[in-house]
Order: sequence, then C-alpha cells, then structure tokens
Amino acid sequence: MALHTAFTELVGCEVPIQLAPMGGVPTPALIAAVNEAGAMGAFGAGPMPAEVVDAVASQVRAATDGPLAINVLMPFVADDVVDVASQHATVVDFYHGEPDPTLVARVHRHGVLAGWQVGSLEDAHAALDAGCDLLIVRGVEGGGRMHGSESLWPLLVEVVEITNVPVLAAGGIGDGRGMAAALAAGAAGVRMGTRFLAAAESAAHPVYRDAVIAASASDSVLTDDFRADWPDEWTTCRVLRSSLDAARAFDGDVVGELSLGPMTMPLPKFSVAPPLLTSTGHVEAMPMYAGESVRFVHGVEPAGEIVHSIAARAEALLRAWG
Repeated sequence: MALHTAFTELVGCEVPIQLAPMGGVPTPALIAAVNEAGAMGAFGAGPMPAEVVDAVASQVRAATDGPLAINVLMPFVADDVVDVASQHATVVDFYHGEPDPTLVARVHRHGVLAGWQVGSLEDAHAALDAGCDLLIVRGVEGGGRMHGSESLWPLLVEVVEITNVPVLAAGGIGDGRGMAAALAAGAAGVRMGTRFLAAAESAAHPVYRDAVIAASASDSVLTDDFRADWPDEWTTCRVLRSSLDAARAFDGDVVGELSLGPMTMPLPKFSVAPPLLTSTGHVEAMPMYAGESVRFVHGVEPAGEIVHSIAARAEALLRAWG
C-alpha cells in the first residue's frame, strides 16, 4: 500500500486506519488482526479500574506488539488509569470532555503520544493548546456516545485548516471511497468502528452482529435514552433503532448481565453497556451502537480482509483522482 501519511509516520503503522475503541468490542485477536493488516489497533478503558486496564492491555500486548491506542473516557478518568494506559499504548487518547493540558502532560511524561477526540472547532483549538500530538475529529454520523452535535465533513475541513498535527476523521466512514474522501480533504487517516462490529474477531454478541449486518443507514438513530449509570450531562448516543425500540418495550428493571472476568454485573434497563459475547439476558434491548456506515456491513469478515479491501479501494481512487 502507498498510503503513508503523517499519521502512519507518527504511530508506526502502514495503513492510515485506526480501529475505534468501541468499549468491550475489540478483543486481543481483533486488535492483533488489525495490526497484522498494517493498521492501528485500539481499545477503550471505559469505566475499568487501573488493574483491569492493565490486565486487558497485557492480554493485547501478548497478542501483538503493533501500534496501540487506548482511549480514556473523561467521565471515568483517573490518574492511575492514565498511567497504566501510558505504559502499554503508543497513543493514549481522550474523549467526552474538555481537553485538559494536565492529562496530556501526564501522558507525555511516559514518553507516549497524546490524542483527543473532538466534536467542535472550539475543542480542537483547546486540544492543540493542551499539546496534543493527534486529533480525532468525530461527527455525529458515528456510532456510540456523542460529545458534539456537528456533522463530520464541515468540521473536518475546519479543523485541518487550523492544525499541523495529524487528524483522523471519524463518523460514518466505512468504505474505501469514504476513506479516500477524508484523505483528500486533508485528514491523515480514519478511525472506524461500525465497520468492524461484524468482524470475525469481534466480541459483539451474535444478536448484535446479525442486527448490524441486516441494518441500513436509516436504522442508525440518535437517542438520549441509554443513560443508566452514565455520569455525564451529555447523554446522546447513536444506536440501531431495533435496540432502542426493544429497550422501550421491555417491561422490567434489569435487562440482563455482563461478565467481565470474575465479575458479573447486572445491567439495568437503558444501561450504556452494549451486548457482548459475555452478555446474557434480553440482549436485543441493550444498546447496539452503530453509525451510519452500518450500510457497508454485509456479513462476517476477517478484520484483516476489511482493512485490506478498504485501503486498496481508497488507494485506487486517490490514484484515479490524480
């Protein structure tokens, strides 16, 4: 592939694609497969305490020594989590809160790159002022939790005009044409999540996977309903309509359980936890996060094939565009 960019040079990968952190969905096998295909793996720390982040990261590092991003959600941020993530990651990036220069400095003290996922031009300016090495511009077309209300493309154009650090485009990109468009617009790469939900190595529950495969872009909707146990005033997220309808129709207080290692957690109705392989109960009523790029998911595929097909198409289009 001849898609080397400022992002691939910065993090040491060959293909300017980063796996989105997607709380719980990226398994060590998925991250390793993405790395082996030349792209960058990632997982999200979410609400995990430092010792769990360390255990998960150690499992990932046993599977791959490729470039790794660990995402820290600001509603759950803790200094020890940032420190542990910085011991394993190539990049520690933050989301769902105002950029904080003390956190960026904490990451840098470990000799690691710091990034921030932003949803507005104001947040982009703040992240640059904080000293970030990488920005991820996130539009509302993407699946999962929202911290912003702007569409990707106008925001991406604004952000790339104000910075000389690499910018990743995220939100609704799931094929080679979308990736080529982002690169042509000035992005140094793309972050993709929804496209990998049905990857063979994904930890998404089979009911979740099948719903993603069957869905169209219009089945991806924004809602404020899934906010149980979510400690932030921003409650909007993007899910599949079927899971929202099922949750609203569910008659009960607990939809099921999620097992994390030796722990089993009860999941209240409208919990923020997506249905994973270790989830039990009424999984159809759990939040099936998925962006508008769900339109590009047509079946179960190995993650490496997803990376190669998207990158090859993007490269061909960029060459054709001259």
